[in-house]
Amino acid sequence: MLQVVIRTVNLSFYQYNSILKKASWLLLSGIIAGLNISPVSAQKNININQDSIDRPIVISGTSGGTIKVLNITQTENSPTGYCDGFVNPQPNHILTIDTFFDYLRLEVDSPADTTILVRGAGGVWCNDDAGSANPMIEGQWQPGMYQIWVGSYQPNSMDNYQIRITDY
Repeated sequence: MLQVVIRTVNLSFYQYNSILKKASWLLLSGIIAGLNISPVSAQKNININQDSIDRPIVISGTSGGTIKVLNITQTENSPTGYCDGFVNPQPNHILTIDTFFDYLRLEVDSPADTTILVRGAGGVWCNDDAGSANPMIEGQWQPGMYQIWVGSYQPNSMDNYQIRITDY
């Protein structure tokens, strides 16, 4: 059980609020650990294999940039969809896959209309809308390193997103 003891009576509102936020985060972290749920990660580099993806992996970031996706892909279309949007020159994430996946899905969730670009072992894959305003890339994945960009439709439009990685 988490106990927070405040010994000073003369706390300002801001000091009290800061302590309360820290206590809330510690409590939430304990609940997440107790439930064996993966918290959202802002990781730049992700490594997976068949054994490490027993539950969804969720990573977060901010979409967008100043470079047209077309400048990176050098093509308007890929086997998984249209290559559109604006991204940063550097990828948002690097995904390293150690084993072959017969099926793997990367699905973006954002309140904004986003795009995705994946460049790696065997080619370039893009997607704009996969049944909703959010993009998704799914299918067989070879071992290797994959660069992942999440784009926005306007240059410098920065929108929060989460990518959910699953093998089902």
